[in-house]
Amino acid sequence: MSKGLTATSSPIAISHGVSQTTNVNAPNTSTTNIDLQLNPLDNEVFVVTAVKIDFQDTMVPDASLAGLKNFFQEISICKARPADAQNLANSNVVGSSRMLGFAQVDTTGPFIPISPYTLIENSAMDSPPATQDYLDIIATDNFFIQFNTSADLASQSLSASVRVYGYRARATSAVYAALVQSEMLSAN
Repeated sequence: MSKGLTATSSPIAISHGVSQTTNVNAPNTSTTNIDLQLNPLDNEVFVVTAVKIDFQDTMVPDASLAGLKNFFQEISICKARPADAQNLANSNVVGSSRMLGFAQVDTTGPFIPISPYTLIENSAMDSPPATQDYLDIIATDNFFIQFNTSADLASQSLSASVRVYGYRARATSAVYAALVQSEMLSAN
C-alpha cells in the first residue's frame, strides 16, 4: 500500500461494454462516463490495479476506396474527460488498447476483393507486474472510456468490453489535494 492511502474496500471489478456504429470516410469518437460514487468529503480515491480491454468485432475496411488501407479501433481509459484521442503518452490515461488492420482493396474487377487482411492488437496489461502496487489512482468520482475508430472503415457496428480492477481507499488531505490537482492539470 502506498504511503498516505488506507484501503476502505475489498477488490472491485467494474465492467462496461461500449459500442459504436462507424460512418464511412469519417473518424468516429465516443466517450462514456463511468461513475465511481466516491466520497470527496472523506478524501476517497479509487486505486486501479489492472485493466482488461477486449475488442468484440473484426473491422471491415471501406471497399469503395482502392489501395492499401490501414484502419484502427482503440479504447482508452481516462481519468478526466478527453477532448480528443488519447494514448499512454498522456498522464490522463490509465490504460489503452488498439487494434490495427491493413488490407489491400482492389476496385478494378467485377468483385471487390480485400486481400491480404492483417490485424495487430496492442493491449493494455491484463494484470500488473507482481512488484507494482497499482497502475494509477483516480481521485475524482468518475473515469471515462473513449472509443475511437478510423475513417477508412465500412459502415458497421463495433463493440468492446472493458474491465477495471481496483479498490477504494482513503487518502490523507495532502495526498488527496495533490492527486486531484494532478488529475485536473493532466486533462486536455
